Amino acid sequence: MSVKANRTVRIPLSVPDHRVDDLHATHNPYQYCQNRTVDWCWPDAPTHPDDLKTSKGDAEDALYDDLRDKTDNELHANLVQKAIKDAVSAVGSCKTSWENGDRISKPEFQNRSDESYTMTYDKRAGTYHRYKASFAVLDGAPVHCRYELPATLNATPYDQYVRDARWQFSTSKLVFDGEQFWLHAVMNRSYTDAPEYPPTADGSDTHEDFTRVLGVDLNVNGHSAVTSAGGFHGNADYLNHRRSTYEELRGELQETGTRSAHLRIQSRQGVEWAWFDQYAHHVANCIVADAVTVGATHVVFENLTRIRQRISNEPKFQQWLFRRVQEYVEYKLEEFGINFEQVAARYTSQSCSRTDCDCVDEDNRSGKQFNCVSCGYALNADLNAAKNTGLKFLETLPASRTCSSGKATSQLALVSGTLTPTGSFSRMDWASTDKPHPQRASGSLSARAK
Repeated sequence: MSVKANRTVRIPLSVPDHRVDDLHATHNPYQYCQNRTVDWCWPDAPTHPDDLKTSKGDAEDALYDDLRDKTDNELHANLVQKAIKDAVSAVGSCKTSWENGDRISKPEFQNRSDESYTMTYDKRAGTYHRYKASFAVLDGAPVHCRYELPATLNATPYDQYVRDARWQFSTSKLVFDGEQFWLHAVMNRSYTDAPEYPPTADGSDTHEDFTRVLGVDLNVNGHSAVTSAGGFHGNADYLNHRRSTYEELRGELQETGTRSAHLRIQSRQGVEWAWFDQYAHHVANCIVADAVTVGATHVVFENLTRIRQRISNEPKFQQWLFRRVQEYVEYKLEEFGINFEQVAARYTSQSCSRTDCDCVDEDNRSGKQFNCVSCGYALNADLNAAKNTGLKFLETLPASRTCSSGKATSQLALVSGTLTPTGSFSRMDWASTDKPHPQRASGSLSARAK
């Protein structure tokens, strides 16, 4: 079994002054292709989500040749394809939101080069190295850009992923925020370790009733997702900061009320929501990678109804993010035959996750630290909640299931091994500590020191 994990590292670029206009000039036909694709996908006055066209293949078949002709064959063929894909993905996100009962509007990609924009470059239109990258532009030599890196690289996302030979560049994004160019470098790595299962009673390799659960806790601060196997993923604090900054900017532009301000709102909205959606993919990929690494058969989340009640005073955006992460995890798990589950996990934050302790007390948790007032068990509070979420699911299984090879086995995947509901612990070697570790935490997406 293997899984391809993705990490996105945000790297500031140094673009030669005399080549900046070349990138801006390339962006104009790129965005033209995006808007033409949206027009094709979005019929006049759609009345149902299924009215929206979301097939990339159909869009490319219908539009590619015409878009190449309309851009005088000067825009790199792969950029035309990526512009089509970007637009179809934007419409697909709208369709999903519509199906979930949210209000939507037709996506529009801004065509002004002095505003922010994004272009997607695969490795045929862009070339990525450890310290520089180059990008194809309109009918000319590629633009070569060096990375602007902090003086100290240790423990930065750039050091962990870009400099690590185990991670490889994949299709990435060139982003202009109105002032600075950035590379949102997507790094891929394949995990191929086979999951380890306990031997069956008769020595066979039949595991039809074997259950190994990975519990997941989602959070509005700290790390966005924490798994019972010690995965600390995403940076919810930076996400909230970015969301607040975007909302403040939108409020200021709305107060301005000019047409230029309105156009900039539309431009920024597309960029920001594309980033938020990529963030949800990033967190989901990390959770799936943890599940495959520990050989999980089930990944368990707290029921969204309970999450909504718990964060009822938080922005609706957090509810959207949690729903989107779970949706992405569910469909990504299908490829590996891993089950997606939800449980109504009351008091997961207040309960001690030791199987020989029944203490449930609100004093057990203080911020991000859990200290049981009864048995003294101490660990990260979100990790404790993730373990409880997994154990809640195991409690729903029959106490004495049997299979052809003997009694079924149920386990919770932990940081340093597995745990059965009865308290039996088996040590494994995929990790070694119950606390967040820099090499396991996927925090800031930026290589710039903050």
